[in-house]
Amino acid sequence: MAVPPIDLKAIWQAGKHYGDWLAAGNPAKREEMEKIYGEVNLPPDVAHFLHVITGPVHVLALSEDWCGDVRRNIPVLARMCAAGPNLHLRVTDKETKPELMVRYLTNAAEAIPIFVFMSPQFVEVGNWGPRPAECKRLMARGKAAGKIDDARAAIKKFYEADQHHSTIQELKQLFEIASAGSV
Repeated sequence: MAVPPIDLKAIWQAGKHYGDWLAAGNPAKREEMEKIYGEVNLPPDVAHFLHVITGPVHVLALSEDWCGDVRRNIPVLARMCAAGPNLHLRVTDKETKPELMVRYLTNAAEAIPIFVFMSPQFVEVGNWGPRPAECKRLMARGKAAGKIDDARAAIKKFYEADQHHSTIQELKQLFEIASAGSV
């Protein structure tokens, strides 16, 4: 059975601006995300690219502040959106949008965050989540080996060493697609 159609534009419009979503959450989690936001260092070429995007790019983030991957990655997305005047981010809690979350299952699980990139007409052109590709690989190997705790430890080390570089590069590719003027 196919999932019924949804109105991404309406869901995006009903979402919260990042600052409002952050302010409404757990103060300790907010502080952690604010710290990460401040640590995000966009490479000059990425910052320039994001700044010169001419058409609107809409991004919807399915998130919950209790999730470690959300706390680590949504500040990166927010920082990237802040770099360009035509990049628009809205956040919705996954618990309030089960009809949306079912479209973005990760190995049959509701893993977050999920970032949905849309054209100016609110047509989905790609999505990202719940973590960078290398972290997905580490978790898959950990599950296969029956060593989830080892995978989590490896992911933590990866995040510390990577300093958001992989997330920035993966998200940049989706901004490129969403802002494309031609094939």
